[in-house]
Amino acid sequence: MGLLGVLFCINDIRKAAKFKRMGKDALLTFDDEKFYEAVDCLCEAAVYDIADEGVAKIHKLVYSLYKFEAEVNNGGLCQFFVNSSSECAPYISEALNEVGAINLKELFDNFIKENNIDVNDLSSFKITSIDEYEAQTKRFDFESFDNKFYEDIDLHQLIIKYSKINIDLILKY
Repeated sequence: MGLLGVLFCINDIRKAAKFKRMGKDALLTFDDEKFYEAVDCLCEAAVYDIADEGVAKIHKLVYSLYKFEAEVNNGGLCQFFVNSSSECAPYISEALNEVGAINLKELFDNFIKENNIDVNDLSSFKITSIDEYEAQTKRFDFESFDNKFYEDIDLHQLIIKYSKINIDLILKY
């Protein structure tokens, strides 16, 4: 991580500390998008290494959903698998279940099963070039998954609702 990365990291830690000091009552007065941003910041600060057993389950699940939603909305499931956010893949099924996104959980689980994808070892998805990314997009029917993802319930709102219900746990770290 370069100097700029370190500065962004320090700034994010400061923002998370500010949100934590504000407390539950103040955070719950935020509009949904500001609340989403605050919880994202809090979870980012809590999850230095998602595989660390010391990281609380709530942080792993919410952090994973934030990464999953952002990647799939930005470039689809293939993008999620090829980017560093793929470290969250082992937690996605449980996280979708936790927030009540049952159809998305089934969609994700079926895609993983049908394509024999091991969410604990996505090393075959690692890329170093655009050509390699293009090849990855052709390995499986990502477009079908993505289209169904976009048609399904609003995951974003489910994450917000779940985070509001569990804000006390999110603030503990």
